[in-house]
Amino acid sequence: MPRRVYVVELLPATGRRRDPRLPWLYIGSSSRSPERRFDQHLNGYKSARLVKRFALRLRPDLYEDLDPVKSSGAAVEAEKERARELAACGFVAHCDGVSYGAGEADWAEWDEERLEPVAHYVDEAARELTEAAFAALGTVDCARLLWGERGFWVQRYLDQSDPPPGYGMFPHVSLDVLTRRVESALQAV
Repeated sequence: MPRRVYVVELLPATGRRRDPRLPWLYIGSSSRSPERRFDQHLNGYKSARLVKRFALRLRPDLYEDLDPVKSSGAAVEAEKERARELAACGFVAHCDGVSYGAGEADWAEWDEERLEPVAHYVDEAARELTEAAFAALGTVDCARLLWGERGFWVQRYLDQSDPPPGYGMFPHVSLDVLTRRVESALQAV
């Protein structure tokens, strides 16, 4: 039966992060849909402790580009490969008992080529932020909000105690890449 790799974003209380904008992640795989497996984690069925205790949400933008694999061995290798890739762009990615990226200092943000397979998530989040903003939101400020930039100016646009889900969701993508993507996404609306 084909197996899918999935990624769960964990709460900030999970542990020290390399950058406060980048959450811890849990990478797993299952023959069930990622949504069903996530529910099983939350309900305690064969649940990883980190997920049961600290789960926030699934992150399809970080796994949707992966094809299903045929065996459990191949799935474990795909999990590890994705964990290493996510650690290389700044996340702490927990997989198979190892926290990739913990204690490492260097990382490189995603470029346009790496973002392309899941770029529709940026488009969706940009539209969502624009609709939720208190004031007209320009391209650069929208990209900065998606990137997770913090500062006094954010309150002009968002309720920081209850921001839309897209706020700060893409700190692993270059700000220049986000700006260009937001510009094209908002022009298409």
